[in-house]
Amino acid sequence: MIASCIEGRIRFRHPALSDPELLEIVTGQLAEMPGITGIEANVRTGSVLVTHDASVATGDLVAMAEALAATHAEALAATTPAKPPKKKMTPAQIKRRTQKIGLASCMAATVVTGLADTKSAHLTFGFALAGFAAWHLYMYRRRFLA
Repeated sequence: MIASCIEGRIRFRHPALSDPELLEIVTGQLAEMPGITGIEANVRTGSVLVTHDASVATGDLVAMAEALAATHAEALAATTPAKPPKKKMTPAQIKRRTQKIGLASCMAATVVTGLADTKSAHLTFGFALAGFAAWHLYMYRRRFLA
């Protein structure tokens, strides 16, 4: 809610402040506070810049903003953008991801087991790497042969 705060000014930003009616209410209530020297509201950005003199504590402005948010909680909740739903992977994407992870992990395991001088494990991972490479070549055969 607080976008920036320096001595003598504080900026509040929230998507609900893009509603002109709600912004009018908020700026009107903030203007009634003693010690406020100026208020600049921007509907496009959903922000309110409040300038104040030294007699106003920043904590009082923050408390006022929290009280306003609690008062207008329904309007704030209604205008808060919903999180977009996570896209599900298609079967083709799952195949490609499995293939790439298999290639990378088998390659790493082959190198590690080769350096560790464990011949049977190195051979096993080498065959698995060859299998994933063959699967990769089969899936992309049209691109390779074009």
